[in-house]
Amino acid sequence: MGSTDLIITGKYGVLNQQKLLNATSNNINNVNTVGFIRKETQTYTSCVDWGVGATYTRRIYDQYVQRQMYSDCSDYNYYKAYAEGLDTTDRLLSDENMSVANSISDFFDELSTAASLPTSTANRQATMAKLETVVNRFHTANESMFDSLNDVNNRIHDDITEINALTRSIANINYEIRSMALSDNHVNNEIYLQMLDERDRLTGELSKLMSVKVVEQDDGTYEIYMSTGMLLANGDSYGKLSDELDSYDSTKRHIYLSYENTEDSSRNIASVQLTIDSIGGSLGGYLNSSKDIRDTMRELGKLAVSFADAVNTQNKAGFTLEDVAGEDLLKIENVQGVSSDTSVGVTCNFVEGKGENVQAYDFELIFMDGSYAIYQRGGDDKRIDITSSAVITDGATSTTITFQDSAGDDLYGVSFTIGKTVASMTASGEPRRVFYVQPTMLSASTVSTLVSKPEDFAFASAVRTRTASNNYGNAVISLTSCTQTGAAYGVSVDPTTKKPVFNTNAPNLIRIDAGGNYLVYYADSAGNETLLGRAPASCNGVNIFSNTYASDGAGGYLTTMLSDPGYEVTVAGTVKENDEFYVEINSGGQADNSNANALTALRSEGLTRTTGSSKITTLNEGYANILAKIGSASNSAKTNTEAAEAKYEQTVKMFESNSGVNLDEEATNLLMFQQSYQACAKIIEASQTIFNALIAAF
Repeated sequence: MGSTDLIITGKYGVLNQQKLLNATSNNINNVNTVGFIRKETQTYTSCVDWGVGATYTRRIYDQYVQRQMYSDCSDYNYYKAYAEGLDTTDRLLSDENMSVANSISDFFDELSTAASLPTSTANRQATMAKLETVVNRFHTANESMFDSLNDVNNRIHDDITEINALTRSIANINYEIRSMALSDNHVNNEIYLQMLDERDRLTGELSKLMSVKVVEQDDGTYEIYMSTGMLLANGDSYGKLSDELDSYDSTKRHIYLSYENTEDSSRNIASVQLTIDSIGGSLGGYLNSSKDIRDTMRELGKLAVSFADAVNTQNKAGFTLEDVAGEDLLKIENVQGVSSDTSVGVTCNFVEGKGENVQAYDFELIFMDGSYAIYQRGGDDKRIDITSSAVITDGATSTTITFQDSAGDDLYGVSFTIGKTVASMTASGEPRRVFYVQPTMLSASTVSTLVSKPEDFAFASAVRTRTASNNYGNAVISLTSCTQTGAAYGVSVDPTTKKPVFNTNAPNLIRIDAGGNYLVYYADSAGNETLLGRAPASCNGVNIFSNTYASDGAGGYLTTMLSDPGYEVTVAGTVKENDEFYVEINSGGQADNSNANALTALRSEGLTRTTGSSKITTLNEGYANILAKIGSASNSAKTNTEAAEAKYEQTVKMFESNSGVNLDEEATNLLMFQQSYQACAKIIEASQTIFNALIAAF
């Protein structure tokens, strides 16, 4: 080998070691660069090119671990966002100072104190203040959840904006990567390697926001899909998300996916709606938390309506301190629904006395081809057809819709009034119309107090009992309960005097027959008596009206029971034939506290129905169920966040153990390549010495 050969050998050696030094130096310089993947330059030997063959610089990473890292990142951010979305609502409802349940308990405690001195204005004033506190608690809770829902919706919009920027960037980089690969300019091209790193970084950022699956193509591009298989980005197009408010629920957002072309953004494909469960990542977490918050608002509204209706119904069964019939203590606002045509509106009314039937449902009413189809929609958004239970009645200018079971009993505690009749809409050929109503969504923030003065509390019952003074037996009559008034019951309120009066056929006289049976009569103010029915002696005088079989009007008795008059009595003791017992209007009975005790007893009565169930619970149990549901979801999300974070960190460490830059390793390589470089330089120096010696020989 001549000196020329030595120079060439040294030159190739120096150039090769320079490439190795460049790769190592680049790794060291980017040790803190986000998304940088360690590079390695490999040299292949050659017996032709002076011992040095082709060199190839590649990225060192495990693609399978990388894919798992994307999946774990999505899971972690989903649970984190879900927990963050529910956190405010969970903390608000569980705070003892802001608890609706605690304020209701305080109200009943104060009511119990006032019942012990029914004529005390001071005690009534304190009760009024506690009732206002309950209303304020409902308002605060609902409004805070509404604010939290708006915050979550803003985060959803921010995530969508970021996702769109990422999918577009990934698609553009894919396009450049493919162009370089097809033109064969990608080998050992640092720009190409940087684009691969940047695409992986962007994909990692995208996996934080939604669940992704990555498939690498032969041309080096990525095809990125959602977990359901919907394409998000490739080298030709990219997905673009949009969030739109629901047409009938302004607190609810729908997510749509459309596509745009990387070369011509005007070319797009019609959007498709995505389901919440298919999205994943922080976007999916926020969407699911918004669904749970809306459901909690409905449940709280249901509780507010149940409480207000029960208190109102019982207060109207009594006399106030001003010796007039009790009125509503709380105002339950009607709810305006949303219509696909603003010229025809829909109003939801809560049925008085049926607050326990109200459930946390939305209702969708669709008019088409002359008839209605009605659907119940719960928190899971499933539609259940309830048309068969609807009673649709045309009035003069509007349609009323109520719901009854097979026995004719109220089902949902709501009725709907639509601004046009079925007949007029059918006759005019009205097109398909959709009416959507959310009875309880905002009811907790709209319920208000109607108590203007302490005297408004009706602590005395509307009726009282009296035992005839000339009875032969020693039995006495007592009022068991008085819970309902109105035209459908035994007592209603005279609109002029504002005092309770007996309705026609109200049971107000009991007479004992020869067999010891209890004959129930209605006696009018003129003394005329109408036989209403008979309770058998076997009932022993307990809850007589509930055990009374209705008269058939011909001296016999039906198998059906007497209609509930809204009050109940018990006769205790030994009765004799012709003994008489009376039910009277409780005029001048302001010192009576029987209705105050009945109001207090509402604390332990079943007043609110569990949504989707026939179970009726107390108010405190109903609130506890709301708290348990949201608290369980929040705690579960926090626990899953911790577990998902640990798994994600483990996967990141596994990935970085291979692709991350290790400064100790790189320093060792740097020294080795420096020494190799110096050795190759010595070859050139030696060849120069030999060449100079040969020249000197001549």
